[in-house]
Amino acid sequence: MTRENFKDYSLEVILTVLKISSSQLDKMREIGDLSGEEIIQEKVIIPYERIYGALSVMDMEKITEEEFKSFEAIVEEIREKNGLSLEAVFNSQKKRKENFEKSGAQVVERFYKYNLNRMLDKREKIVEVYNKLASEEEKLENLLKDTIQEVEQFDIIYKLQPIREKLREIEKKYITVESDVKMLKDKLNSKWPSEIYGVISEDELLETYKDTFKMEE
Repeated sequence: MTRENFKDYSLEVILTVLKISSSQLDKMREIGDLSGEEIIQEKVIIPYERIYGALSVMDMEKITEEEFKSFEAIVEEIREKNGLSLEAVFNSQKKRKENFEKSGAQVVERFYKYNLNRMLDKREKIVEVYNKLASEEEKLENLLKDTIQEVEQFDIIYKLQPIREKLREIEKKYITVESDVKMLKDKLNSKWPSEIYGVISEDELLETYKDTFKMEE
């Protein structure tokens, strides 16, 4: 196996492990197993994500023979530890090449980009509403400072209360949307969350995961 072929092979090994671990992570989330979720995330997803990222940009021709042999041993250890047969890895590589032009990976990447744009638009609208309410709050607070009459003060406080409640609600919405934006950006930057679907065709992915990757109107 040439060095370049070994790089493709290594990437497939890591992607397969990440796909299996990603499915396990989803199951942990479904049953609410926070401990199991944390273990998979920290012990598998994060370290293997780093390996995938390093592998993706690695120039195999520039490393020494000793480094190559060491790296080769590490990849084989990972494959064996995760119970992956050579046949399964080679079969995944074959499918990835066959579906290269119209793969599930491209559908998932488009899905992430689509949802990221939706979340960015949503965040912008939330900020607009927040700024408008914050401006109203500031006007009323300034008015309260300048008001001497107790009756008028109570009237202003009465008006301030619902505005502040709305601001708290909007702050919660912003935190949720900001979390989604970060998650989608991370998925797009790290690439593997879409590339794990590169072994199936676009049509197969849309049929199998039609509810998961459905784009809302």
